[in-house]
Amino acid sequence: MADDTMTIRYVDAAELSHEKWQRLTGPTSLYADPAFFTAMAGNWAAFVYKDYEAVLPVFPRTKWGIAYLYQPAFIQKTAIHSLAPVDSSLIHLFLSACRKRFRFAEFYLANNPANNHCYTKERNNYLVNLQPAYASIESQYKTDLQKNRKIASQHAFEYRPADNPNSVLALYQNTYGKSLSYSNQDYKQLHQYCNSEKGQGQLVLREVLLGNEVQAACLCLKDSDRLYLLANITVPHARKKAANHFLLDQLIREFAGRLSWLDMEGSDLPGIAHFYQNFGAVNEPYYFVAWNDLPFPLRWLKPRY
Repeated sequence: MADDTMTIRYVDAAELSHEKWQRLTGPTSLYADPAFFTAMAGNWAAFVYKDYEAVLPVFPRTKWGIAYLYQPAFIQKTAIHSLAPVDSSLIHLFLSACRKRFRFAEFYLANNPANNHCYTKERNNYLVNLQPAYASIESQYKTDLQKNRKIASQHAFEYRPADNPNSVLALYQNTYGKSLSYSNQDYKQLHQYCNSEKGQGQLVLREVLLGNEVQAACLCLKDSDRLYLLANITVPHARKKAANHFLLDQLIREFAGRLSWLDMEGSDLPGIAHFYQNFGAVNEPYYFVAWNDLPFPLRWLKPRY
């Protein structure tokens, strides 16, 4: 494929053909869902190759009169969606078009951007295969998880649906908010989406109780293929009780055979990665992509990729 960015158009979200978009991405893929993009980012657009032979959704912002690309909260990554297999030349074509239009970018891409002359860092994302029966998935659990399941079995945990996404998100924010970069507006937007008609159809809220007290909880969104673990919380005093091990084990039991994957949404932190791997999760890496072509002196105010 020739490296000719003239074959790619930049199209605002409102001008996209939704029929052609869904032909490429499917009607329910979360990280290609226009409704989810609009809810979490407001403003978004796409680079479109020829007549929707491939598309790359992107999220632009403007600061100091300069447009740049960023990654919205709770949208882990973007991806090139194509009728044909996505090869290195197509990735190069899209990234060249992005860089030609935007002089600064920091975003996450599912496709490997190797050899595209931009800063790239691989990130970890762990998936549990939900296609087999639960007994088959359980047989892949690691020894450390089996030990924690025994600890959890010593407590009268109750696994059940949670009632309100706001209460789960509030618990998540109160527990981890200081270590996360999400704003109050980010939580508000996710809450609003979860309460929308479409969001309610995708929403999975689960919690673990001990008596009347929440020990662990999760907020997930699902599409036709995956269950995405967007927010997962263990209250501090429940960690030694293995409440979160119990929660995710029960979540896997519930959805085994019903969806293809439980998408754990990370992580690069060794302790969390080890926790996910204990469930037999496999790594599906994605990539941080960045460049800084800003004019002097603005270039020195941002990371020098």
